[in-house]
This record gives sequence, structure tokens and C-alpha cells, in this order.
Amino acid sequence: MSVLWRLKMLKKLATWVKELFFYPPELKEMQKQALETNRVYESALQKAKPALKKATTRSKTVPLKKSTSKAAFKSNIKAEVKAGKPVKQAVAIAYSEAKAAKKTTKKAKK
Repeated sequence: MSVLWRLKMLKKLATWVKELFFYPPELKEMQKQALETNRVYESALQKAKPALKKATTRSKTVPLKKSTSKAAFKSNIKAEVKAGKPVKQAVAIAYSEAKAAKKTTKKAKK
């Protein structure tokens, strides 16, 4: 007998012993059921995902406040988030509006 054949037989014997003593058939059935329920839950989750809001343009919403105050800054962020924009983008827009308002006040003072 060749060495390769003996190795193959030993591997088969080892897997057979593992299946016999360490993996009872009930456990295999339980694993199959768990995988199936996991697939069912994943498919249900994919179906239940809410549709993303489409970002609306500012022409459909209230215009942003051109002021450097904290209240105007907060209201600008709220308006942009309500319009469907991400929070980070809303904060960036609010900062740019405050920066533009600051520039116009400096020009008026000169």
C-alpha cells in the first residue's frame, strides 16, 4: 500500500470519528435550522429597510438665515436636516452661511 493511500484513509477515519463522537446528527440538524432562520431574518430585514429620503432643494423649503448668531446657526442646521441632507453636510452649509454673513457685516462696517 502506498503512503498517500494510507494518509487518505487516515483522514477519512479522522473525519468519521469526529462526526461520530463530536458532531451528533441532532447538532447538524440544529445548525441547518439556525442557518435557515438566519437567511429568513436577513431577507426580512432587507425587505423592511426604509426608503431613503430624496434631498430637496432649498427652493422648496424655507431659506436659510444669513446671520452669525448661534440661534441662526442651529435653525439652519435643522432646516437642512429636515430637507433630507446628512448632518455633516447640514453643519457645513450652516458654517458657510455664517461665514458669508460675517463677510457682509465686515464690508458694511468699512
